Amino acid sequence: MTLPAGPVTELLGHAVGRYLPAGPGARSVGLAGPGSRTPERRPDVLLVPRHPLTGEPWRPPGDKGAVVPLDSGVWAYLAHPGETSPVPATGVLPEGVLRDDYPLPPRPWCPLTPHRHAFEDTLVGLPAVRAPRLRGYHDAYRRVALAGRPAHRSDP
Repeated sequence: MTLPAGPVTELLGHAVGRYLPAGPGARSVGLAGPGSRTPERRPDVLLVPRHPLTGEPWRPPGDKGAVVPLDSGVWAYLAHPGETSPVPATGVLPEGVLRDDYPLPPRPWCPLTPHRHAFEDTLVGLPAVRAPRLRGYHDAYRRVALAGRPAHRSDP
């Protein structure tokens, strides 16, 4: 996967680099949603927000491509990294002046990693897991997961 530079790579780059094998045919990822421009050349996968009330993923008009819905707060953090206000402010502040009437959003304290059982069970449950590409993801994940697992002691 090729990730866009910035917050998306900061949040997801570690997991993508660790669990998805490198190779030809990398898929591109981009952000799209209300208030942001959809890239001119559509990436293979779009990260889009879920509607905060209905939970439905946002889609560009007339688009049928692959989307990955994110919580609207996570999406806003990735799409608008400098904006932290929960509601739009009216007017414009002078250049270099920061608002201080709301807290900064929490930053991740550790790299994002998929939940071991959820990720593996999802892959194993897909009929296409026997196809070479998906099998490569599964095998790479198993190698990483088993390497990071602590050894069990068998003392009597």
